[in-house]
Amino acid sequence: MKILIIQTAFLGDVVLTIPLIQAARKYLKARISVVCIPSTANILEGHPDIDEIIVYDKKGKNKGFLNLLKLARFLKSKKFDTALIPHPSFKSGFLAFLSGIKKRIGFDNSAGRFFFTDTVFFNKSKHQIERYLDLLLYFDVVVREERTRIYVDNESGKYAKILLGTDSNFFGINPGSVWATKRWLPERYAQLSDSIIERLGGKIVIFGGKEDKITADIVEKNMKGKALNLAGKTTLKQLAALIKQCRVFITNDSGPMHIAAAFDVPTIAIFGPTIKEQGFYPYSREAMVIEKDIPCRPCGKHGPKKCPKNSFVCMGDIGVEEVLNAVIRMNA
Repeated sequence: MKILIIQTAFLGDVVLTIPLIQAARKYLKARISVVCIPSTANILEGHPDIDEIIVYDKKGKNKGFLNLLKLARFLKSKKFDTALIPHPSFKSGFLAFLSGIKKRIGFDNSAGRFFFTDTVFFNKSKHQIERYLDLLLYFDVVVREERTRIYVDNESGKYAKILLGTDSNFFGINPGSVWATKRWLPERYAQLSDSIIERLGGKIVIFGGKEDKITADIVEKNMKGKALNLAGKTTLKQLAALIKQCRVFITNDSGPMHIAAAFDVPTIAIFGPTIKEQGFYPYSREAMVIEKDIPCRPCGKHGPKKCPKNSFVCMGDIGVEEVLNAVIRMNA
């Protein structure tokens, strides 16, 4: 069987799709191809359960309907038997339809469900990893558990070891997020970092992509102590290798949070506009979520660009000492 998995969302969604990829290989003995965007391809590279990565730059050089048709023709030539579409977008469903794939399976709440041949119930009470695995119910496959495996290549592993050495006292700080309201105040990340240095003798690594560099720089500039600021300086594989070496990882609701959870790195996730019940919390026994019970939460699936009430109390009410105490407990 030749299966195409279409996941053109952000990093976190791609990391959460990896268990589905693994399970499809394991239980269906299928050849797996994955369509993803350029910024997420690196995290999938080298995974033994993926036979082919097809990069779709939907907001760049492949933008527009004509390029969508071009990609569809290419996918049609591959003669896939089945498309699994965890991404709920209209375009993902449309792409599978245009590609002439006979079996197109997605969720019953997807915007592109009209293009599917079969739908699976989207269970809101489950974690997103478990929901994605539910797509295999179409094949009468029930997956009890499938841990996310991220493969770090030798070069990225060496990079992390050279940069951090054998020191096991690095604490990771991830102050960025695609969505502005998901970011805990950078000044508080700076205060937290200084407290970790002073009270735990820890060393701080600031993580983030190129888009997070401004936020990361604010954290670094507001610190009294020193930090290793790697925002925008690593590949995803290098990021994963570095996170794997952290003693504790403190993060907003974001893609790197899911990478840390995959490695069972002790993780503290700070949630503002989003809530655990939406199913995107860190999927690990070594993780905890810090959040405030405020009536207006959640204010969206991802969190809007700005607080609808202009108060931002969901993040503002989370204090440095509260997060520090969680770090101390995780570090015990």
